[in-house]
Amino acid sequence: MSSLLLLNGSPRGARSNTTRMLARIAEGWQEAGGDEPVILHLAKPDEFRRALAEFESASTVLLGMPLYVDSMPALVAEYIEALEPLTAREGNPRMGFLVQSGFPEAVHSRGLERYLEKLTRRLGSPYAGTIVRGGGEALQMMPDDALGNLFGMLRQLGTQLAQQGSFAQATLDRVARFERCSPLSAAAKSVLFKVPVTQFYWNGQLKKNGVWDRRFDAPYGPAA
Repeated sequence: MSSLLLLNGSPRGARSNTTRMLARIAEGWQEAGGDEPVILHLAKPDEFRRALAEFESASTVLLGMPLYVDSMPALVAEYIEALEPLTAREGNPRMGFLVQSGFPEAVHSRGLERYLEKLTRRLGSPYAGTIVRGGGEALQMMPDDALGNLFGMLRQLGTQLAQQGSFAQATLDRVARFERCSPLSAAAKSVLFKVPVTQFYWNGQLKKNGVWDRRFDAPYGPAA
Protein backbone atom coordinates (compact mmCIF):
# COMPACT_ATOMS: atom_id res chain seq x y z
CA MET A 1 0.00 0.00 0.00
CA SER A 2 1.60 3.24 -1.15
CA SER A 3 1.23 6.61 0.55
CA LEU A 4 -1.08 9.29 -0.83
CA LEU A 5 -0.26 12.99 -1.19
CA LEU A 6 -3.33 15.18 -1.75
CA LEU A 7 -2.74 18.59 -3.32
CA ASN A 8 -5.52 21.17 -3.24
CA GLY A 9 -5.13 23.63 -6.09
CA SER A 10 -8.07 25.85 -5.18
CA PRO A 11 -7.31 29.50 -4.35
CA ARG A 12 -9.93 29.15 -1.58
CA GLY A 13 -7.64 26.76 0.26
CA ALA A 14 -9.15 24.68 3.06
CA ARG A 15 -12.59 26.31 2.61
CA SER A 16 -12.96 25.10 -0.97
CA ASN A 17 -15.28 22.62 -2.66
CA THR A 18 -12.15 20.84 -3.86
CA THR A 19 -11.11 20.19 -0.25
CA ARG A 20 -14.48 18.65 0.60
CA MET A 21 -14.21 16.29 -2.36
CA LEU A 22 -10.59 15.34 -1.70
CA ALA A 23 -11.52 14.53 1.91
CA ARG A 24 -14.05 11.93 0.74
CA ILE A 25 -11.46 10.32 -1.54
CA ALA A 26 -9.07 10.21 1.42
CA GLU A 27 -11.73 8.38 3.46
CA GLY A 28 -12.05 5.70 0.78
CA TRP A 29 -8.27 5.37 0.62
CA GLN A 30 -8.09 4.78 4.37
CA GLU A 31 -11.06 2.39 4.33
CA ALA A 32 -9.03 0.27 1.92
CA GLY A 33 -6.17 0.13 4.44
CA GLY A 34 -4.06 3.07 3.35
CA ASP A 35 -2.34 5.42 5.74
CA GLU A 36 -3.91 8.80 6.44
CA PRO A 37 -3.05 10.96 3.41
CA VAL A 38 -1.16 14.23 3.67
CA ILE A 39 -3.12 17.18 2.25
CA LEU A 40 -1.39 20.41 1.23
CA HIS A 41 -3.03 23.61 0.02
CA LEU A 42 -1.13 25.22 -2.85
CA ALA A 43 -2.67 28.59 -1.97
CA LYS A 44 -0.43 28.71 1.12
CA PRO A 45 3.17 29.60 0.12
CA ASP A 46 4.77 27.36 2.74
CA GLU A 47 2.61 24.40 1.72
CA PHE A 48 3.27 25.13 -1.97
CA ARG A 49 6.99 24.75 -1.34
CA ARG A 50 6.43 21.63 0.73
CA ALA A 51 4.29 20.15 -2.08
CA LEU A 52 7.21 20.51 -4.46
CA ALA A 53 9.59 18.81 -2.04
CA GLU A 54 7.21 15.96 -1.20
CA PHE A 55 6.36 15.24 -4.84
CA GLU A 56 9.79 13.71 -5.35
CA SER A 57 9.34 11.14 -2.59
CA ALA A 58 5.58 10.51 -2.93
CA SER A 59 4.18 7.20 -4.16
CA THR A 60 0.82 8.53 -5.34
CA VAL A 61 -0.21 12.15 -5.88
CA LEU A 62 -3.78 13.34 -6.36
CA LEU A 63 -3.99 16.95 -7.56
CA GLY A 64 -7.42 18.57 -7.24
CA MET A 65 -8.53 21.91 -8.66
CA PRO A 66 -11.53 23.97 -9.77
CA LEU A 67 -11.95 24.69 -13.46
CA TYR A 68 -11.15 28.34 -14.25
CA VAL A 69 -12.39 29.43 -17.71
CA ASP A 70 -11.93 25.92 -19.11
CA SER A 71 -8.42 25.72 -17.67
CA MET A 72 -6.57 25.49 -14.36
CA PRO A 73 -6.02 28.15 -11.68
CA ALA A 74 -2.78 30.10 -12.05
CA LEU A 75 -1.31 28.60 -8.88
CA VAL A 76 -1.76 25.08 -10.30
CA ALA A 77 -0.04 26.15 -13.52
CA GLU A 78 2.80 27.58 -11.45
CA TYR A 79 3.10 24.32 -9.52
CA ILE A 80 3.17 22.22 -12.71
CA GLU A 81 5.79 24.49 -14.27
CA ALA A 82 7.93 24.07 -11.15
CA LEU A 83 7.93 20.30 -11.75
CA GLU A 84 9.74 20.75 -15.08
CA PRO A 85 13.16 19.63 -13.69
CA LEU A 86 11.56 16.27 -12.84
CA THR A 87 10.48 15.58 -16.43
CA ALA A 88 11.02 11.89 -17.28
CA ARG A 89 12.75 11.29 -13.93
CA GLU A 90 12.77 7.62 -12.99
CA GLY A 91 10.56 6.97 -9.98
CA ASN A 92 8.12 9.84 -10.37
CA PRO A 93 4.87 9.14 -8.48
CA ARG A 94 1.64 7.82 -9.86
CA MET A 95 -0.68 10.78 -10.53
CA GLY A 96 -4.43 11.25 -10.50
CA PHE A 97 -6.51 14.41 -10.77
CA LEU A 98 -9.79 15.95 -9.67
CA VAL A 99 -11.35 18.73 -11.76
CA GLN A 100 -14.58 20.24 -10.45
CA SER A 101 -16.45 23.21 -11.82
CA GLY A 102 -19.59 25.29 -11.56
CA PHE A 103 -20.59 24.27 -15.08
CA PRO A 104 -23.15 21.44 -14.98
CA GLU A 105 -21.72 19.74 -18.07
CA ALA A 106 -18.63 17.55 -17.89
CA VAL A 107 -17.58 18.52 -21.42
CA HIS A 108 -16.13 21.82 -20.14
CA SER A 109 -13.44 19.91 -18.24
CA ARG A 110 -12.40 17.46 -20.95
CA GLY A 111 -9.77 19.71 -22.55
CA LEU A 112 -8.02 20.10 -19.21
CA GLU A 113 -8.37 16.37 -18.59
CA ARG A 114 -6.48 15.64 -21.82
CA TYR A 115 -3.75 18.08 -20.83
CA LEU A 116 -3.34 16.45 -17.41
CA GLU A 117 -3.03 12.99 -18.94
CA LYS A 118 -0.38 14.34 -21.30
CA LEU A 119 1.40 15.88 -18.32
CA THR A 120 1.82 12.46 -16.71
CA ARG A 121 3.41 11.13 -19.90
CA ARG A 122 5.88 14.01 -19.94
CA LEU A 123 6.78 13.44 -16.31
CA GLY A 124 6.96 9.69 -16.77
CA SER A 125 4.32 9.20 -14.05
CA PRO A 126 1.77 6.37 -14.20
CA TYR A 127 -1.68 7.86 -14.87
CA ALA A 128 -4.44 6.98 -12.40
CA GLY A 129 -7.20 8.92 -14.16
CA THR A 130 -9.07 12.20 -13.79
CA ILE A 131 -12.25 12.71 -11.78
CA VAL A 132 -14.52 15.26 -13.46
CA ARG A 133 -17.52 16.75 -11.68
CA GLY A 134 -19.73 19.60 -12.81
CA GLY A 135 -22.07 21.70 -10.68
CA GLY A 136 -19.41 21.93 -7.99
CA GLU A 137 -20.25 25.45 -6.84
CA ALA A 138 -23.54 24.17 -5.42
CA LEU A 139 -21.53 22.25 -2.81
CA GLN A 140 -20.90 25.56 -1.03
CA MET A 141 -24.57 25.73 -0.08
CA MET A 142 -25.24 22.05 0.70
CA PRO A 143 -24.63 20.13 3.95
CA ASP A 144 -22.78 16.82 3.90
CA ASP A 145 -25.94 14.78 4.50
CA ALA A 146 -27.41 16.12 1.25
CA LEU A 147 -24.40 14.90 -0.74
CA GLY A 148 -24.38 11.26 0.32
CA ASN A 149 -24.52 9.86 -3.22
CA LEU A 150 -21.62 11.97 -4.52
CA PHE A 151 -19.52 11.47 -1.41
CA GLY A 152 -20.13 7.72 -1.57
CA MET A 153 -18.84 7.58 -5.13
CA LEU A 154 -15.79 9.65 -4.19
CA ARG A 155 -15.01 7.25 -1.34
CA GLN A 156 -15.34 4.40 -3.82
CA LEU A 157 -12.80 6.10 -6.09
CA GLY A 158 -10.43 6.46 -3.14
CA THR A 159 -10.74 2.73 -2.47
CA GLN A 160 -10.06 1.95 -6.13
CA LEU A 161 -6.98 4.15 -6.11
CA ALA A 162 -5.64 2.31 -3.07
CA GLN A 163 -6.42 -1.19 -4.32
CA GLN A 164 -5.92 -0.90 -8.07
CA GLY A 165 -3.73 2.17 -8.50
CA SER A 166 -6.32 3.81 -10.77
CA PHE A 167 -9.95 4.88 -10.99
CA ALA A 168 -12.58 2.64 -12.58
CA GLN A 169 -14.07 4.27 -15.69
CA ALA A 170 -17.61 3.25 -14.74
CA THR A 171 -17.34 5.14 -11.44
CA LEU A 172 -15.79 8.16 -13.16
CA ASP A 173 -18.74 8.23 -15.56
CA ARG A 174 -21.25 8.18 -12.69
CA VAL A 175 -19.46 11.03 -10.90
CA ALA A 176 -19.39 13.12 -14.11
CA ARG A 177 -23.14 12.52 -14.61
CA PHE A 178 -23.55 13.85 -18.16
CA GLU A 179 -21.39 15.36 -20.87
CA ARG A 180 -23.89 17.88 -22.21
CA CYS A 181 -27.35 19.09 -21.27
CA SER A 182 -30.09 17.91 -23.60
CA PRO A 183 -31.52 20.60 -25.92
CA LEU A 184 -34.71 20.69 -23.84
CA SER A 185 -32.77 21.02 -20.57
CA ALA A 186 -30.52 23.72 -22.03
CA ALA A 187 -33.53 25.72 -23.19
CA ALA A 188 -35.18 25.40 -19.76
CA LYS A 189 -32.00 26.53 -17.98
CA SER A 190 -31.69 29.51 -20.33
CA VAL A 191 -35.13 30.70 -19.25
CA LEU A 192 -34.65 29.82 -15.58
CA PHE A 193 -31.36 31.71 -15.23
CA LYS A 194 -33.03 34.91 -16.36
CA VAL A 195 -35.24 34.87 -13.27
CA PRO A 196 -33.71 37.25 -10.68
CA VAL A 197 -33.95 34.80 -7.78
CA THR A 198 -31.64 32.34 -9.57
CA GLN A 199 -28.92 35.03 -9.66
CA PHE A 200 -29.05 35.64 -5.90
CA TYR A 201 -25.90 33.63 -5.10
CA TRP A 202 -23.78 35.03 -7.93
CA ASN A 203 -24.92 38.59 -7.27
CA GLY A 204 -23.89 38.09 -3.67
CA GLN A 205 -20.44 36.91 -4.78
CA LEU A 206 -20.00 40.00 -6.96
CA LYS A 207 -20.90 42.29 -4.08
CA LYS A 208 -18.77 40.35 -1.59
CA ASN A 209 -15.72 40.75 -3.81
CA GLY A 210 -16.32 44.43 -4.57
CA VAL A 211 -16.97 44.08 -8.30
CA TRP A 212 -20.73 44.62 -8.48
CA ASP A 213 -20.31 47.93 -10.30
CA ARG A 214 -18.07 46.26 -12.89
CA ARG A 215 -20.32 43.31 -13.67
CA PHE A 216 -20.95 44.44 -17.25
CA ASP A 217 -17.30 45.14 -18.07
CA ALA A 218 -16.06 43.61 -21.32
CA PRO A 219 -12.25 43.72 -21.12
CA TYR A 220 -11.88 41.66 -24.31
CA GLY A 221 -14.56 43.50 -26.24
CA PRO A 222 -13.88 45.87 -29.15
CA ALA A 223 -12.21 49.16 -28.28
CA ALA A 224 -14.58 52.08 -27.77
